[in-house]
Amino acid sequence: MNVLSPSISIGETAETKVTKGLTPEVSLMVQGCLENNRAAQEQLYRKYYGRMMGTCMRYLGNEDEAREVLNTGFLKVFQNLHSFLGESNLEGWIYRIIRNAIIDKIRSRVKFREESLTEVLEDTVGVNANALQELYAKDLLKMLHDLPDTTRLVFNMYAIEGFKHEEIAKVLSISSGTSKWHVSEARRILKQKLEHKSEKS
Repeated sequence: MNVLSPSISIGETAETKVTKGLTPEVSLMVQGCLENNRAAQEQLYRKYYGRMMGTCMRYLGNEDEAREVLNTGFLKVFQNLHSFLGESNLEGWIYRIIRNAIIDKIRSRVKFREESLTEVLEDTVGVNANALQELYAKDLLKMLHDLPDTTRLVFNMYAIEGFKHEEIAKVLSISSGTSKWHVSEARRILKQKLEHKSEKS
C-alpha cells in the first residue's frame, strides 16, 4: 500500500507542490532548475537579478563583493529550491536567502586597521583615547568578539559599517528600537571593559 505524504494530496507530486501558485513562465523555470537544467537556472537568475543585485549593492557598497554574495545566494537558492513549497512568494523566498548571504558577508568582513578601530571605539563608546593607547588591535577585536552575537553584529553594522538603524532593522528583520538597544548595550559593555582594562594597566 502506498503511503502518501500528508502535505501532498492525491495526484500532486513533490515537483507540482513546489511550482504550485507560480505563473506558467516561472513554473517552467523552477521545474527546469529542479532538474539541474543550466538554461533554466540562468533564466531564473536573470529574472530576479535586478532586485537582488540592488539589495546586495545597497548593503555592501562594493560591486565585486555584491556579485560574490549574489552568486553565493543563488547557489543556495538552487540547492534548496526543492524545499520551496509554493505556499509563499518565490521572490520573497529568494530575497530571504540573499539577505542571509549578505548578513554572513557582513559578519566575516574585517574592514578597519588598528588606528581606525581605535577611532571608532573612541567616537562611539566615549572612552578617552588615553585609555586606548596601551591596547593592541587584537585586544580591541577580542572585546568586540566577546559581545553577544546579535549585539556585536548590530554594533559592527552601525558603528563600523555605517548602516542606519532603519537599514539594520530591515536586513536583520528587527525593529529600529531593537537595533538602537543593541548599539547602546554594546557601548555599555565596551566602555566597562575599556575602563577596567585602563584601571589594571
